[in-house]
Amino acid sequence: MRTSFKAGVTGIAITATTLLVVTTSTASGDPVSSSSAYGASIGGTPGQPAVASDGTATQTGGGQLPAELGPLASGGVLALSAGDDHATSAVTNLTLGSAVAQLPQELKDGLANLNQVCTAVGQATQANQALAPLNDAINQIPGVGTIVEVPTVEAATAFCNGLVDTDILNLATVGTLQSQCTDQSGTVTLSDVKVLGAPQPVLAGEIAPETELLPPELAAVAKITLNHQVADGENFTVEGLRLEVGGQVVAVLASATCGGPAAEEPVVQQQAPSKGPKQAPAPTPVKTSAPVTG
Repeated sequence: MRTSFKAGVTGIAITATTLLVVTTSTASGDPVSSSSAYGASIGGTPGQPAVASDGTATQTGGGQLPAELGPLASGGVLALSAGDDHATSAVTNLTLGSAVAQLPQELKDGLANLNQVCTAVGQATQANQALAPLNDAINQIPGVGTIVEVPTVEAATAFCNGLVDTDILNLATVGTLQSQCTDQSGTVTLSDVKVLGAPQPVLAGEIAPETELLPPELAAVAKITLNHQVADGENFTVEGLRLEVGGQVVAVLASATCGGPAAEEPVVQQQAPSKGPKQAPAPTPVKTSAPVTG
């Protein structure tokens, strides 16, 4: 008897779905970094106004200096920007330290004498009669003579007009104060700076880090530091100006911070299904004849 049979093997198709975790990047494919900027921080409080960016888009803002600064800083129009590892904070038309309290008596006496000399400046008929007494009076005020010199009658008039009285003193005025950071570096740029009413052309353009605006002799009254830089891990901050009174930081103006790669929500992407092993073909039947015995 002939016996025929058919044997088949069924293949198993396996479909696998793979999940990929990726982070947001720019159009070029480079990872983005966070940044932020603010106008003013008072006594360590969060800066305001402020902008922040996760690096995927540039955020801008502006406004006025907070009224809470009071006599420490006034005026000022703010322009803020934060983008991919880049931030800028700019203040224009800034007046610092008007009506700073607790002036040392020696400084008060020197200003009182200076006011008397300024009265005589307007009555002087010759340049040397106005300039010599004024510069002598300036040199008698602790610390002031090292940063202030009046070279012309016009400058003397402008200087004297800037003095209010013996108890109210504009420590400095700034036309533009701009802080900027990019990655782990930063700059601070100034223009139109006056200290105690006198122009300071050496304080124009980019300012070296940790530059002191006022002489050390005035540290008991106020300390103004320009371009204060702080590195904290991947974050890098440039503070345009730090104002200290009595050894305490009371205000920070024009701050810009650049950070490391932004912390982003993972994006789940589904990869196209991949096919498993192909189904094995069924074997071809083979017909045979069983041998007959007996």
